[in-house]
Amino acid sequence: MTEITASQKTPFPLKAANRHLVDPVAFFIAMIGGPLLLGIAGLPTIIAPFATVMGGPVYLIVGIPVMLVYMAQHRVTPYDWAWLAFVTHLAVFLPIFLIAVLTKGNVDGSSIYLIFGCFFAPVWGCISGVLYARLERDFYKQTL
Repeated sequence: MTEITASQKTPFPLKAANRHLVDPVAFFIAMIGGPLLLGIAGLPTIIAPFATVMGGPVYLIVGIPVMLVYMAQHRVTPYDWAWLAFVTHLAVFLPIFLIAVLTKGNVDGSSIYLIFGCFFAPVWGCISGVLYARLERDFYKQTL
């Protein structure tokens, strides 16, 4: 009778740990460096530095948690960074824009953030992804 009970498996499925390690130093340098590099490179035009000052803090406040959660589960490429930055930007600013339109509020301010962010967020994300890919080292990776 013991051979019957010994061969039975648990009724609960076992979840395998699919966590990926993240290099925290490379991550934070990449997140801050993406907007800064584009702002410095675009210094002759006034748009890129202005966008860095206006959108950079939002990119960091919203982007850091999103990227950490995504990177814990997936290996990322610069294209993934760009796509996540774009989708996250739309998820944050499209409802704000729609609420402003429906309530006849300040459509100009929300549309500026929405339009310029649709360009700058994926570019910053791609630059951040390239920086992370160049700076990451297996020795420093940790679970976050």
